[in-house]
Amino acid sequence: MVFRRASSEIAWSCDACGDEGVIHGWDGSPADMSGLDHSYAQGDVVTLVIVRELFDVIRGVLLLDDASELLVARAEGSAAGVVLNGRTGAFEELMEYVASEANAETDRRRVRLLDEACSALEAALAVE
Repeated sequence: MVFRRASSEIAWSCDACGDEGVIHGWDGSPADMSGLDHSYAQGDVVTLVIVRELFDVIRGVLLLDDASELLVARAEGSAAGVVLNGRTGAFEELMEYVASEANAETDRRRVRLLDEACSALEAALAVE
């Protein structure tokens, strides 16, 4: 479990082992996404539950715009998989970046996973 405190600290704890801690000084680091702008992402709110393997391949896409980056960064784990919540515009952008990565990839296994991720993103948009 992860909680952001008002003091900009991040408190975390593990339900499985009981370990816990606090992260300080992350403001302004590459992990600080507070300055990213996703306000241009338009459309209805979409929720997608995706298997962990496909989420991991999406998370591995290096070039993402702000809305896509926030969509991936705000993903939450669940018993069913990884839950992505965002506007259709952010999902459309993410799908384009994943497809672009698939077109440039040479590893056949990774291409297959990227294509599956695109299909899952496309299916989530078709449901709306």
